[in-house]
Amino acid sequence: MSTIQWNIYIAEIGFIENNTSKLRPVIAISEPVGEHNIVLVAPIYSIKPSHKLKGDIPVLDNYKDFGLIRPSTIRLHRIAPLPSSDLKEKLGHASIEIQNTVMDELKKLFGL
Repeated sequence: MSTIQWNIYIAEIGFIENNTSKLRPVIAISEPVGEHNIVLVAPIYSIKPSHKLKGDIPVLDNYKDFGLIRPSTIRLHRIAPLPSSDLKEKLGHASIEIQNTVMDELKKLFGL
């Protein structure tokens, strides 16, 4: 499989609040690891959160460059492991600026 990290995909993401799932964009923040090719992804929400949480990254002006259809927010506190086979359609690729912001926010989120 080709490089996955920093690509934007559509994937089925589960919600712990109501035990449901929904297709939504995600950003792959790792390459596949292990025999099951597990990828760490962060969901991307197309609604502006009512309040910014630690690890939220807005994708506003350049959202179309990443294959998104509207301004969005990457929510790092919702990181989830998924088998790479669950990554459906590739939408785009994150810019170097977003990649660096994700790395910086992950360090803050995990206190590194």
